[in-house]
Amino acid sequence: MTTPEPTVWPSVGFVDVDAGIDFLTGGLGFVVTACHRAEDGTVVHAEARWPDGGGVMFGTRGKPGDWGALGPQGVYVVAADAATVDAVWARVRGRAEVEVLEELHDTDYGSHQFGVRDGDGNLWTLGTYRGA
Repeated sequence: MTTPEPTVWPSVGFVDVDAGIDFLTGGLGFVVTACHRAEDGTVVHAEARWPDGGGVMFGTRGKPGDWGALGPQGVYVVAADAATVDAVWARVRGRAEVEVLEELHDTDYGSHQFGVRDGDGNLWTLGTYRGA
C-alpha cells in the first residue's frame, strides 16, 4: 500500500521566522519548500518538509489574521529510526535557543525520543513511535 502525501499539517507561528527557519533546518533537519513574504518581509505562509515524510506550515506570529492568534504549539515528529533521532539530538541539544524539556530516552511504549522548546516557545518532540 502506498502512503499518500500528507493531508494534515501542524502549524506553528514564529515571532522571528528567520530564526525559526534556522531551527527547523539547521537544528531539526527539515527542508523549507515554500516561503512567501509580504513586502515588509513578514512571512505570510511557509512550509517545511520532514525528510521521512510530512511537514509543518508556519508563518509570523503576531501578524493580523490566522497566524496572529497562534501561541506556542506542540509538534511530534516521527523519525525513520533511532539513529536519526540520535543524530538530530546531537545537533539540536547544544543550540543556544533550545530548551531541553525531555532528555533522549526510550519509552515504555517503544519510542526512542527527546523533547525541546524552540526560541519562540514551540514544543518539538522527535521520536520513533509511529502511533497505534
